[in-house]
Formats: sequence, structure tokens, C-alpha cells
Amino acid sequence: MTARTLLLGLCLLALPALAQNDAPKVTTTPITDSLYLLQGRGGNVVASVGADGVLLVDDDYANFGAAYREALDTLADGRARFIVNTHWHGDHTGGNAAWGEEGAVILAHDNVRQRMSTRQENTFFGRVTEASPAAALPLVTYGDSLALHVNGDTVEVQHYPRGHTDGDSVVFFVGANVVHMGDHFFKDRFPFVDIASGGTVGGFTSNIEALLQRIGPDTVIVPGHGSLANRADLERYYQMLRETRAEVEAMRKQGLDLEAMQAQGLDGKWESWGGGFINEASWIAFIVASP
Repeated sequence: MTARTLLLGLCLLALPALAQNDAPKVTTTPITDSLYLLQGRGGNVVASVGADGVLLVDDDYANFGAAYREALDTLADGRARFIVNTHWHGDHTGGNAAWGEEGAVILAHDNVRQRMSTRQENTFFGRVTEASPAAALPLVTYGDSLALHVNGDTVEVQHYPRGHTDGDSVVFFVGANVVHMGDHFFKDRFPFVDIASGGTVGGFTSNIEALLQRIGPDTVIVPGHGSLANRADLERYYQMLRETRAEVEAMRKQGLDLEAMQAQGLDGKWESWGGGFINEASWIAFIVASP
């Protein structure tokens, strides 16, 4: 056997392993006896599992559907009865169509259904999202809030306007003292404010202030992106929002335009916060566009 033939054989043997490594995977982290954090590639997912079936808060990208079914097979029967969408973005609603086709009841704010049922243009990413299929659209919508009584707990879903988008909801598992904040919370990172979808930095900051009035010292917080958090993490996040807005306002009063602000930058203590997909320059631009 020549060296070339041997090398080709080894490569062919490695292909199945490489394909397996590239397959979507979902990790499962227990939060309580009945609540689990599921993490794939998109937004964080919470599963409530019990006698009433499975309730999912968000459902990641569409191509992770099989991985989520595998994860749920270890907890329940691999099916979801209820889906609550925290907002309309595809990394949180991509699994809707598949679950909806199986009969899951999808719930979200009025504006989530409106945006998912129409063509959306995202200027920040330069991306167009076409309308979702009927099976992916929320069947139950609300203007302000709703409550579900599932698996021995009260699940309160509350709309917080003009934050990450115009259709964001925060989901409170009241008895368990757990809250899923959707993309109102990017743990230790600058957040994405979807201005094209009605989001504003000012509304975002006001919403976090309001949430801190409700969230206690022992509440387990599930961010839209990042690891499990607590009130101290959210307080640090709120401090970042307030102080960086103040820094940008000070530069504006000096007469600096956006490019000059980005060149000058923020206080060095915020350097690590730009390590996500929203860097410091983008965060400054969000603040300037929606103070």
C-alpha cells in the first residue's frame, strides 16, 4: 500500500466521525426538578417537564430540531405541547414550524406574529427574512401579558415594550423563582438592539430597571445568550447600560459625530463586553441611533 493510498483510506475513515462532530448538539443543564436549560447554537431554551407535558420557552434554529428532540427524549417523550416565543428572531423561533406541525400551541406577543407573518428587513445585518410558514406562527397572542398553569407552576408571560424589539416578553416561572429574559439579557456582553424591529436602547434600559424591581436575590435568571445568571449579574448589566449611555451622551455634547465617538471609544472597563457578536463600535452606534 502506497503512502498516498494509506492517507486516502485514513481520511475516508475519518469522514463519519467528522460529520458526527459537526452535527447539531444540545446540552442539558438542570435548573430545578422540572426545569431544564437547553443550549444549542441560538438563543437559550428552557423546558418545563411534567404531568401537563413539555413547555418550551423559545426553540433555537430550525436545523437544531432533531437535537432538541433527542434532548427531550431523555427528559420526556420528545414532544412539546406548548411553545412560548420571547420575540420573533429566527435563533429563538426557528423550531416553531416543526413543533407547530405536530400540534404544539405557540404563544407570543401580538407583534411577534405580525413580524413573523410579513417580510422583515434587518439593516444592521443586511438581511431579509421572508414570512414564516403558517405552522410557525403563534396561535395565541396577547397585548400585555398572560398566565399558564403548567406542571404545578404558574408561568407568567409579560411584554416589555421597545427593548430588544417591539415584541419582547419575559417569562416568569413563579413557584420555581426562575425567569427567562429572552434577548433583553446578553450576559456580560453588549446586547443587540434591533432598531428596525422597534427596539430602542432607552426602552431596553428602562425595562431592565423595571425587571430589577421584580427579580429577587435568589432568582435564577436565564439570559437569551450566555450561562445561567443571578441578580448580581443583572445589576452589573444594568450598570453597563446606564454608564455607557452616559458616556456616549457626554461625547455627543462635545460635538463628536458617530465616527469620532467610535474612535474615542468607551471607558476601558467595558472592553470585555465587546467580546460577543456586538462589538463596542456597534454598541455606540445603537446608542446614538436610539438614545
